[in-house]
Amino acid sequence: MNDINELRGNEEKKRLLRKYLHQWRTTYQKDFYSAMRLLLPQLDKTRYFLKESKLSRAYREVLGLSMSSEDGHHLEKWKLPSKSNTKSTGDFAMIVYETVFPRSTVTTPTKTVEDVNQLLDELGRIENTSTHANQVAIFRRVVDAYTPMEQRWLVRIILRDLKIGLSDNSIFDVYHPDARDMYSVSSNLKFVCDSLMDESKRIRDMPIKLFQSFKPQLGTRGMASMMESVKHNGVFYIEEKIDGERIQMHYDQSQQLFKWYSRKAKDYTYLYGDRPSETPKLASFVANCLDARNLILDGEMVAYDPNLDMVLPFGTLKSSARNQDATGPRPCFMVFDIVFCNDTPLPDYPLRERLQLLKKVVKENHGYLHLLPREEKSTEADVLQALGDMVQKRMEGIVLKDPSSRYEPGQRNKSWVKIKPEYYGTLGENCDLLVVGGKYGTGRRSNQLAQFICAVRDNRVRDSVKFTSFSMIGTGYTMDQIKEFNTLLRDIQTYNPQRLPDWFDHPEKSTERPDVLVNDFRDGIVIEVKAAQIVFSQMWSAGCTLRFPRFIKFRHDKTWEDVMTFTDVYKTRKDSDSKRSEIASKTDWLESNKKRPRLQVAKRASSSHSIISTQQGADTENILTKTHLFALLVFYVINGEDGVVEKSALEMLIKEQGGEFVQSDVTAKYVIAGKQNIRANSIINKGKRDVIKPQWVLDCVEAKEILPLMPKYMLYTSSQTKGEFLTKMDKYNDSYTQDATQDSLEDIWAGIPSACNQKTLRSVQRKYFDSIPIPGMFFLGMTLYFDTEWATAPTTPAERVAYTNDLDTIRRLKTSVIFYGGSLTSDLDDPRLSHIVLIDNQFERAKTLMASLCPQAQPHVPYIVSSLWVKRCVDNHTVVDELEFDARVPTKYLAATT
Repeated sequence: MNDINELRGNEEKKRLLRKYLHQWRTTYQKDFYSAMRLLLPQLDKTRYFLKESKLSRAYREVLGLSMSSEDGHHLEKWKLPSKSNTKSTGDFAMIVYETVFPRSTVTTPTKTVEDVNQLLDELGRIENTSTHANQVAIFRRVVDAYTPMEQRWLVRIILRDLKIGLSDNSIFDVYHPDARDMYSVSSNLKFVCDSLMDESKRIRDMPIKLFQSFKPQLGTRGMASMMESVKHNGVFYIEEKIDGERIQMHYDQSQQLFKWYSRKAKDYTYLYGDRPSETPKLASFVANCLDARNLILDGEMVAYDPNLDMVLPFGTLKSSARNQDATGPRPCFMVFDIVFCNDTPLPDYPLRERLQLLKKVVKENHGYLHLLPREEKSTEADVLQALGDMVQKRMEGIVLKDPSSRYEPGQRNKSWVKIKPEYYGTLGENCDLLVVGGKYGTGRRSNQLAQFICAVRDNRVRDSVKFTSFSMIGTGYTMDQIKEFNTLLRDIQTYNPQRLPDWFDHPEKSTERPDVLVNDFRDGIVIEVKAAQIVFSQMWSAGCTLRFPRFIKFRHDKTWEDVMTFTDVYKTRKDSDSKRSEIASKTDWLESNKKRPRLQVAKRASSSHSIISTQQGADTENILTKTHLFALLVFYVINGEDGVVEKSALEMLIKEQGGEFVQSDVTAKYVIAGKQNIRANSIINKGKRDVIKPQWVLDCVEAKEILPLMPKYMLYTSSQTKGEFLTKMDKYNDSYTQDATQDSLEDIWAGIPSACNQKTLRSVQRKYFDSIPIPGMFFLGMTLYFDTEWATAPTTPAERVAYTNDLDTIRRLKTSVIFYGGSLTSDLDDPRLSHIVLIDNQFERAKTLMASLCPQAQPHVPYIVSSLWVKRCVDNHTVVDELEFDARVPTKYLAATT
């Protein structure tokens, strides 16, 4: 490990490892697991219950170091510089080496790889109740028998982070060409080493085995137009995308034994049962549904409520599995594939044949075991129709599948394409992000982390794990969920922009700074985040960030390997911008984010006429571009400004700064004029375009940035721009962001508006509060319709009381919406409509609304929620996830397989 660490370059490191592997195989008859376990400690399932704090305490006791000593203090505060500034900082294993080295009497290595394995196994067997004393005893033997250098690497193995510059895949590739693929189907390091001892033997088909977990095949995000990639003989399958937990069920009839594994290879048999006799666990209700000697099924586990005859939200699954009441919510397994049957692996069989077999060997049991329905379709219109149907049913989305596709464990390819509907004010796809740190809150959230910095995996880096900062979230979670965040984020360090860990990248001068970071990215939390848009930002190392992000739920079923990648972010941004450009005129919000249309060069008829000399553009043939300040911006310069700058000089300056200029306002973004003339007046009289003074261009160049327009720069101001100015300054041109004096306040006090409109608030939020909501304005940007058409005329005293109570509830909720920044509408066709609120889960009314509001071509779908959603938002002072309060229509996909 030390030799590999000191080499530079991935190929050189792999060459040395390859040489070591050859020597090992020659000497030890090819079994490499005991060494591989040390080279890939992060993949070893042994738990040691040891982090830096416990290791520090153990070493201080073994070496007899007090906290007042320099070395003892440095071991405990290993993230901080030592008092003498002569020792390492931030690398705990290196600090252990530097502390042990002058005190050690062991100079010759005597311990073998097998000795290290026995030591690790002993650490793993220590019971938690007597952890510390036994751990100290073990490390006393380590100090007496291992060299300081060996202890350095032993500590890194225990901490599961070697830092030798070789990724998991690089080590697998050195061991065997098929090792990487085999690990993806087994998630078992020992199995990989045992199966691939012979480096010359290739395994064409990665074996899926009974009672051995594997990484399931995943779908890729996409749009309806991607249905071409899943067609076979002109057709494809459409399935519903289930919002559950991915589970694989293993069953052997002769042993009457079940095993249930998650996508992370976690064994959930204790939840769902291992024997048919284990009543009332799920295994006891599905054993009689299986007609095969053995099989492995792939599907989604959901929570099912028999009283409502409907599937419950994602977060209720674990509590449902522990429920002992037969009439209460329970787990239900939704099966969509079979990968093993009667001792035969099935991945190479086409999906169509696997599904035919699935129908023969599995019988449904309503509310316990279901085969996921699917339809065979052929056109993009079919996809849009299916997506519209899913929206009406308030389901998560659809999956397109190639009928001829093989099952590829651990792969994410285009034979399965998942498509989600785009709800109002959101990206078409929620984001799975890794929480790597946080900021402490104030008020009710004081003394605890209340905002969380999220990162995406940088898949541009191939030979190490790297995360790049992407967004800060500060809303969407309840107080209980904040407590869960703080419980999970315990192994943290103080954020220092100049001493970032090797695995994390964040701009040093960013104003979006967390207070703390996790010590190890493996201790980060995977969460699902909803947002309105992905926008450009230099405050994040991803180069962009989420606009109006909010927390949806924890994804404990996923690991850091499953979060969005850098490539995913830019693909999602591109797809979102493409959709947004089609509907940019729908709302004020979308209007302000239109993509600038491409410039079209009109065809000209041949003519001998030319533009008069005063309107001809400057000759820019020999002008070199110095900066990209005005990149992609097009100017129409009518004239210059006397005594300031001439037209030709201004055009050359624009060209130098990366801009373009034309001789018409048709395609120009900015019209520049220093004085009125016939051409300027022609534009002014139309009243639709701003006419800007040349001084603005000069000031932008001097400031090296695009300055906001202000009244002092305007020769003529359109009504639209006047409205925008009112969001930045009052009608007397007094800036909201510049200091005012007592005299100026006295002069302008009478002109301060008594109320603030929604457009102004949204502008302020976009400019100053992208990461967190304006305090007390969490409904800002939302337009709610409170439905009362369900109500019937009361006839009895009891009905009149209930009717009055319902109306009072609606009245209070409406007041709360307005108070916290939202808007109300009485028009279901209002393009701003974001939420429809029902006083309760009025299923029949919900069905009517869904059918009328969700045509296939509608780009944005309003949420239909119960009134409890509004109340829960108010109680938690944040917008909570709508889907938890969705007015769902019961049992729409629990029918028999189509």
